Order: sequence, then structure tokens, then C-alpha cells
Amino acid sequence: MQDRRPLIGVMASHDGEQLRTSMRYLNALWRAGGVGIMLAYTNDQEKLEEYASLCDGFLFSGGVDLDPTLYGEEKQFDSVEIDRDRDAFEQGVFRAIYPTGKPILGICRGIQALNVFLGGTLYQHIDGHQQSGVPYEAREYPLEVLPDGLLYRLCGKTEIKVNSYHHQNVKQLAPSLRADGVSRDGYIEALHSVEHPFLLAVQFHPEIYNGLPDDDHSAAIFGAFIGACR
Repeated sequence: MQDRRPLIGVMASHDGEQLRTSMRYLNALWRAGGVGIMLAYTNDQEKLEEYASLCDGFLFSGGVDLDPTLYGEEKQFDSVEIDRDRDAFEQGVFRAIYPTGKPILGICRGIQALNVFLGGTLYQHIDGHQQSGVPYEAREYPLEVLPDGLLYRLCGKTEIKVNSYHHQNVKQLAPSLRADGVSRDGYIEALHSVEHPFLLAVQFHPEIYNGLPDDDHSAAIFGAFIGACR
């Protein structure tokens, strides 16, 4: 086991020349024993391969929507907000890191991106769901955790409290992915890979609960991710 904290490459949002991410992601990684760094956008293959070599694990975080053309569709709703620069960068990172087998964690946009990069599709818009306002005041609801999934093995519960801050969702699962959690209205909100050593993704935001007294899944998710990165 290495002595240093595992280094986690974090996929961040951007505003022109500036990267941005929530401190909650970085704090959750730190509490679990890792240290997160935001990766600068690039399409340079040499840089992407160096990212893949340098980092011990990768976090695909929340953000705007993926371009529907990535899963063979045209934009159908005005609510779909696209950032093609981020799409291209994250797809490049994914292609560089996936063959290495290094651990991957996806959150919110992250679950959608990983599913699409592996061949799945998305619901472009779900009525009654939104991704606006203050994310840490999002509504909460119970999520059914499937007993044969990775999330159940980590949490040991068949139901956990999660939050909703999204208007898109996984539609068709990529062939190598399996559902770990399903909402009461039937949407897949957690999944894992059956081919990759550690690829776990969730639609909700576990970093919101991290460190709180009633945290019933966040510590388990981040702890398992960092443990796999060692």
C-alpha cells in the first residue's frame, strides 16, 4: 500500500479560461484519504496519456448536459445545455484511462457521461425534474438499492436517502454496465461496470452528505473509491 494519498483527477466545469468545481467534491475525496486536482482541458493525446499515468483515479463530476449527438440523437428540448469542449475533453480522458483499469467514479453528469461513452443513451429531459437553482437545497427521496449490485455491497442497505438535482437520466444502459439503484419512478440512478475493476456512478450527489451525521452512503462510496485507488 502506498504511503501518499491517492491523486484523483477531477473533471471540472469551465468558464472560458477558468476551471471550477465544488469544494464538496474535493473535501469528500480528502476525508476518504485522497486528494483531488482539477485537470485542465486538452485534446493533446500526449497530455491525456500523461493524465492517465499520473493520477490514481478519476472523478467525473456534475455539470451541464452531454451533446445528444454523442448517442445518436438531435437536441429535442430547450432545457438541454451543451458544452462540446467539455464533452470532447472528458471523452478523450475516458478513452485514455479506461484501458488502464484505474478506478472511476461518476456523479450526476458523470453517470450520464460514462454510460454514453460506453454505448448507452439518455433521456434528454424528464418533466418534473430540474437542474437549476441551488443544488444543495435539492429535494430528497428514497432510492431502492438493488441487492446484487456494487452499491449494495458498499452500503449494506436496500434503501438510501438521495437528492435530486438533474433533468436528464440514463435511458438505455451500456452493454458493460449494470443497474445498482432505481428511483420510485423507475429511473436508473446508480450503476457499475461488470468489465472494469472499479467503475461506479450515481445520479445523485453523495458529496452533499459527506461528513454529516446522517450520511448513509457518501462515506462508503468515497471510501471504496479511494481504497480502490491505493
